[in-house]
Amino acid sequence: MNTTGATLNHMQFKTILLPLSLTLALAACPGAEDADPVQLIQQGQYDQAIEAAEGLLASVEAGSADHKDLVIVYAEALAESRADESRDAFLAFASEYPDMVVQKDYKYVVSGLRTHSAYLQAIDVMDAGKKRWADDATIDELVEALKQDIAKSGDADSMAKMKGLGYM
Repeated sequence: MNTTGATLNHMQFKTILLPLSLTLALAACPGAEDADPVQLIQQGQYDQAIEAAEGLLASVEAGSADHKDLVIVYAEALAESRADESRDAFLAFASEYPDMVVQKDYKYVVSGLRTHSAYLQAIDVMDAGKKRWADDATIDELVEALKQDIAKSGDADSMAKMKGLGYM
């Protein structure tokens, strides 16, 4: 599987899209300077990133921009070994705060799941985005990228799920 596009998307998100508010939230938490979940993810320390994100999530206002950013980082950290929890955390936030979540957020979370070959969970997130924005180009690109990854992987369960949902 070629993950170059997914890695570039992750790096772009981390360096461009994560707002300054996340940095400020980290600075406001005692000891957080040593527990930046984004940095831990970049270092491949997913379990530590999960712990750091959980601690930070407990300290931010629910429904705030910081909360959204942390949920997305948390979902990325979880994608490596706990894909069901990654999917569930993001979709729960998207359901509770639908006005805060945009197409690119779905694309980012699916990208993280794809990177770790968590195709069944990626399908769930993609499908939720597709149901919300049926005719959106970003979501359509996401569907195509996921279809290609699944076809290349030969993952029969994921192919069957995509077919069952009408995507293949």
